[in-house]
Amino acid sequence: MSTVFLSHSHADKPFARKLAASLRAAGHGVWIDEAEINIGDSLVEKIREGLDQVDYVAAILSSASIDSPWVTRELDIASNREIEEGRVVVLPLLVEKVDLPGFLKGKFYGDFTDESQYDHIVALLNRQLGEPDPKPEAKEEIEALKAALAFAQQKAKMHEEKAQQHASLALIGKSDSLKSAIKRANEEHPTHAAINNIHAFEAAGMPVVLDYLLWAIGKAARTGAHQLDALITVDNKWDDATRMMQAYSDVIAQ
Repeated sequence: MSTVFLSHSHADKPFARKLAASLRAAGHGVWIDEAEINIGDSLVEKIREGLDQVDYVAAILSSASIDSPWVTRELDIASNREIEEGRVVVLPLLVEKVDLPGFLKGKFYGDFTDESQYDHIVALLNRQLGEPDPKPEAKEEIEALKAALAFAQQKAKMHEEKAQQHASLALIGKSDSLKSAIKRANEEHPTHAAINNIHAFEAAGMPVVLDYLLWAIGKAARTGAHQLDALITVDNKWDDATRMMQAYSDVIAQ
């Protein structure tokens, strides 16, 4: 966002108000005397204060403004700032076909003399002023979204902590080799974690996790047998295998 001082004559006040509204709608700050100066303020001090605080001074040029001592003084101050800061400060905007003052000659100006080009010239002016900040209502919406996201992250963290607690409880009593097999399987197949943590078992000392059981069943269907059949039978683990497959069936049926 940039801040802009609208230097203009009283005769060009309607245009200045229209332009101020357009720039504010785009998210920029606008200094215009009728909004910034209160009864009793020193005109010179308030205007100098405004000129010192803004990023740019937009010179609304017409036959009235180029003959205005106030506008001339404002542009002198702005031109000195431009020299001192070594950057563009004064932005000439023509609302009537007039000759540019000497210190503005050579500058590209915004030509508002053709009313049909108003939106196009405002777009060029906004490009010079830079990317505006979000409008206040957009800021409020962003803050609300941030709050909702923070709440969702907190809830997700709570669920994750509970899931980890449940997983830890489910692993109690399992051997270290089975825990290691479960950990590797869960890293490779995260969607199997809930089943592995509860239903993984050992058959004759061999860890059996869901993906291994599914692979063994598939191979047995193709070849007619698999060594895991014998191990499960010898160790009487068919109930464990059945519970694991039932849990898997429940998951894929959802």
